[in-house]
Amino acid sequence: MPIIPQQSAFIFAGISSLLLAGVWALPAQADVSNTIVQVNATATELLAAGYSQVGTAPFISERAGDCFVNGCFSLAGTAGTLPNRGFLTFQFRDFVNSPMYYNGLFSVLDVNYGASGLTRDALIGLINAQSSTTGVTALTTAQANNAQGTCSFNEWLNPALLNSVVLNWQPNPAPATGIGLGQIYTVAWDLDSAVPPGFQGSGVSLGGAYAVPAPSALALLALGGLAARRRR
Repeated sequence: MPIIPQQSAFIFAGISSLLLAGVWALPAQADVSNTIVQVNATATELLAAGYSQVGTAPFISERAGDCFVNGCFSLAGTAGTLPNRGFLTFQFRDFVNSPMYYNGLFSVLDVNYGASGLTRDALIGLINAQSSTTGVTALTTAQANNAQGTCSFNEWLNPALLNSVVLNWQPNPAPATGIGLGQIYTVAWDLDSAVPPGFQGSGVSLGGAYAVPAPSALALLALGGLAARRRR
């Protein structure tokens, strides 16, 4: 039987202990992907990877009017000059999951393209090319809708957001009906990675980021005064 030197035996025993403890080669940013957008990493992982958090706490999406029973909730997020490589967290208060209308979660990114050479449709294409990794589908505000196709985002969003990119994904598990604050969700972006080579620093920026579940029906329009104007 070969004789293992005392020092080597000590190192071997230490490695074995690490393996048994389940901490061998586990990076701190295990769920951070090298993609334009992502929804599976935690705030801790994203901060460790160099992302900047928008806000100091999760943004809260509240019940929106009487149609909350069908899943109407307010936009959670903020406008302003936001980091190009950042993330926000959000959660719902007193959530109602309406199977008829629920179509996953959505995030609205108000991107300013400047002289970057990037366009909204090009950005959507780049994000969708990574969908198999991220589980996120990018849409225009006209394409984003609920499960019944009765409330396109361009029908109720503020007109200033109509050229935004809308992200859609299906969290697992889906948010459940309940009272109080629910699970915290995260959406992150890295716009600099989407800018064509040679155009970095040419004005691409983020002017707002928001999150919301699939809106349910026309009741949401009344919240922005749109339904009343259309009846006139």
